[in-house]
Amino acid sequence: MKKALLTTTALVALSGAVFADSIDTVVPSSGSTHHTHAKQTVTWSGNAHIRYNIPLAATAGANTDGRVLSDVDVDVTMSSPGSYSATVELYGIENGGRAGTNIATVQDAATAADETATAIGGEGVAGATVTVTTPIFNVSVGTNDARGGAGGGADASDLYADIDHMTNIGADEDTSDWYISLPNFGGWTIAASGERTMTSTADKQATSIGLKGTVGGLSITAGAMYKNTGLSVSTSLMGATVKVAASSIYSSIKAKNIQESGVQVDMPLGGITLSANSTTNMHPTTHNTRNSWGASIATTVGGFAVSAGTDSDEDNQFKISGPISPTVDFVFDYDSTNPATTSADDATIEAGVTYKVPGTSGTTISASYSNDPDEDNFDNGTQVKMAFTF
Repeated sequence: MKKALLTTTALVALSGAVFADSIDTVVPSSGSTHHTHAKQTVTWSGNAHIRYNIPLAATAGANTDGRVLSDVDVDVTMSSPGSYSATVELYGIENGGRAGTNIATVQDAATAADETATAIGGEGVAGATVTVTTPIFNVSVGTNDARGGAGGGADASDLYADIDHMTNIGADEDTSDWYISLPNFGGWTIAASGERTMTSTADKQATSIGLKGTVGGLSITAGAMYKNTGLSVSTSLMGATVKVAASSIYSSIKAKNIQESGVQVDMPLGGITLSANSTTNMHPTTHNTRNSWGASIATTVGGFAVSAGTDSDEDNQFKISGPISPTVDFVFDYDSTNPATTSADDATIEAGVTYKVPGTSGTTISASYSNDPDEDNFDNGTQVKMAFTF
């Protein structure tokens, strides 16, 4: 507790000093003063939680004893405004600190190893992300998390928007160490990304480029990485959105490129949106060419967002989410695919309720179950959790 108090005191002192230094103009008013801030600023934010979790039985005989866990995530953002501006993000100071030990209390060695592996250790401030914005281009550099794309950390090739069942070019997030973009190159966005070192073949092959823009009512996206390239074009047609995509994906098994193509139609029908797609693509395991299809619907019923779908892989999905009351949210997400996070032949399920504590700012209590490897809504296992945001 003493350590926590000292740390809090230090943060408050630093934040106060930075706040005072950022004041540009003191504007007097009746009985008080207010300020404008045009200089450099530092913003502290973060979250913390405590939870009781009963883990999944990922393998036969695995330890499923309940465990008490806690976590802290502190983010620091420093900004220097102007036409040439810089933002430094010291993100993910978590699990007891970058170079510290995990603060979770666990009951078995395997769980301890898994929890500790989530900490970012030994990088300190050198692991921060620096993003520079100029009137012509933007550049971001950070250890495994350069700020590119919509989600941050995406490859430049992720600008390419493919269709379900087609092979993605690159990874969605947390793979690029640098990301350079020209956000308004004659109405187009052009980007490039890659790894900070080029010492291995894999590093060199991770360099990618991407493009997106609109011309003549057509929305165009493209991306390339190593021997993989893709292009998609979408437009509005008779009230529907129609997208076609084509790509050439290198197969390590076949030692040659496999051609993929597809079409997708999204059509609003009253309060329901119907989506259907058909593709010729590479099988993810055999790398043989196959034909696939998918169909889904999405609507809103009584304030709840409801979606359902199926495809040629017999992957059936259903999701409903929304507010039960002003303070309670509900989520149920079902996917017939075996998630491989349990030893049994289970479907993927995430279900839970979250209570937003009245009179607080960002305090929640949730009860949930999840075996989803992506953890879209909740942590894996059966769990009760109290979380706070700052």
